Amino acid sequence: MGKPKITDKRWSIDLEKRIQEEHYGESYSSRYSFNPNSEKEIFVIDTPPPYPSGTWHIGAVAQYSMIDVIARSQRLLGKEVYFPWGVDRNGINIEFTVEKKTGKKMRTFERGEFIDLCKETIEEYTQAMRETACRVGLSCSFESEYLTDSPEYRGVTQSIFVDLFKQGNIIEDLRPNIYDPVEGTTIADAEVQRISRRTKLCDILWKTEEGEEVVITTTRPELICACGIVLVHPEDSRYAHLVGKELILPLPVNGRTKKVLVSSHHSVKMDFGSGVLMVCSFGDQNDVSVFREFGLEPFVAINLKGEMTDISGPLSGLTVLDARKRAIEILDDSGVLSSIIDHEQEIPVSERGNNPVEIILLKEWYVRQTHTLERMNELISEINFIPPRNKQFLDDWMQNISIDWPISRRRWYHTEVPIWYSEDGNKVVVPPS
Repeated sequence: MGKPKITDKRWSIDLEKRIQEEHYGESYSSRYSFNPNSEKEIFVIDTPPPYPSGTWHIGAVAQYSMIDVIARSQRLLGKEVYFPWGVDRNGINIEFTVEKKTGKKMRTFERGEFIDLCKETIEEYTQAMRETACRVGLSCSFESEYLTDSPEYRGVTQSIFVDLFKQGNIIEDLRPNIYDPVEGTTIADAEVQRISRRTKLCDILWKTEEGEEVVITTTRPELICACGIVLVHPEDSRYAHLVGKELILPLPVNGRTKKVLVSSHHSVKMDFGSGVLMVCSFGDQNDVSVFREFGLEPFVAINLKGEMTDISGPLSGLTVLDARKRAIEILDDSGVLSSIIDHEQEIPVSERGNNPVEIILLKEWYVRQTHTLERMNELISEINFIPPRNKQFLDDWMQNISIDWPISRRRWYHTEVPIWYSEDGNKVVVPPS
C-alpha cells in the first residue's frame, strides 16, 4: 500500500503553501490549460477580469467561485473549457488608490512620476490577487494570463480604435458630457449612480415684460444664468396665456440676454412645484433633449473645475454648492424668493468617486452606439439566460443607453487614444493600422 502524500496531521500556513506550490505546477497546468485544437466541444467563459485596486475581499472571491463551479462542471461533462485569468489594470480605480495612499491628487504630480506609482501599486495588488485566486482553488488558465495595461493588450485596443475610426464609428464632437469636476474626467452613462440627498426646493418669482409674476420651482437656482427656455405643459390651462411671451431672469447675468421665451412641452410635470419648468444648460438629460429639440444655443455656466463661469455674474468663480447658497441669498434679498423648503432628491454621482456630476459641453471622442440599439436588442432576444430573470439586468442597461459612448478621458493611467493632430489643429491623423 502506498503512503499518503501528506503526512502532516495538523493544518498550517506552511503546509498550505507547500500543497499549493505542488498543485499549481505541471499537474495543474495540464489539468486546466486550454487546448484550442481539442476535438472536444469547446466551452468558453468570457470572464470579466477583476480590477486590482485593493485586497481581494470575500465578496469578489465568492463571485469568481461561482464562475469556477461552471467551469468545473463543464469539464466533468467532457468539454474543452477555456476559463482565462486576466486582470483589468486600466482606469481610474488605481489612480484613486494611489491618490489615497499618497494623500495627493493626481494633477499635483509630474505625469511620469504618477504613472510609475500606478504601475508599482497595481503590480503589488495584481500579485496579491493572483495568489488569492490560486489559494482558493480557481481552475483558471493562469499560464495564459492577460493584463489590460500590457503593451500587447493596449496595442490590440488601439488597433480596434483605428478600425472603428476608419468605419466612421468613432467621431470627435462638442457635446454635453457627464463630467466629474472633482476627478476631472468625463464618464459614461454606465459609470453613474444615483443617491438621495437633502436639498432646498425654491419657489422663485419671475416676471413678464408686462409685470405679471410667474413662480418657477427649482432645486438649482445657480443655473438661472444658463436658462435657455421656460416650459409649461400644453394641457395646463393655468399657463396657456404665457406661451409665446418672454420672462426676465431674476438673477444678474453677464454677456447674455436677460429674457427667455415661454413655450409648451409634454416633458413638463404639471404636479411638480408650480408646474413651470426652467430649462438650463444643463441640469439633467431632459434639459439636453429640450435644447436639441428647440435648436437652442447652450450657455456654459460651469467650468472644468466645477466653478461658475463669468456668465453667472455675481456667482462667477464660486463652486456649484457655494453658488447655490449665494443665489438663494441674492434672490431672498431681492424679494423674489417666494418660498424655500427642504426636499429629498435623487442626484447622479460618479460610480467610483461618488461625486455629484455635471453635464458640461466638452470636445471628446465617442464610439457611436445608439444606432446599434435595435440590432443589439434583436441579438439579446436570441440569448438563453439562466436563470431567465437575469435577462432583465441587460434589458435595463440597454434601455439606459441614450448617448454615444465617450471614450476619451482626462486622466493619465489609461490606454492612449491613437490620434495625432497637425500643428494648426485642423487635421486629425490616425495610424494606417
